[in-house]
Amino acid sequence: MPARSIDQARRPAVLVSGLTKYFGRRAAIRNLTFTIERGTIVGFLGLNGAGKSTTLRILAGVLLPTAGRIEVTATATSRSTPRRRAAGRARWQRR
Repeated sequence: MPARSIDQARRPAVLVSGLTKYFGRRAAIRNLTFTIERGTIVGFLGLNGAGKSTTLRILAGVLLPTAGRIEVTATATSRSTPRRRAAGRARWQRR
């Protein structure tokens, strides 16, 4: 197996570091950091207004973060459009 494949297999499926999102002066998310390993099933729980939907919208590429780093590595399915496949291999970084 080539070295590139081994490195890719070790990378988490989702990496979020220092994610922050402001709407005007109000912070929806402040300095959120987490990883999701490949093959893991996770739940996203929190109180109303905690930033769950905002986080998922940023991960999906619907919103841009105010700050932070996001890496989403996914395998495209045959039913995905080219735009969705591109979104599955997205990286964002804002400072």
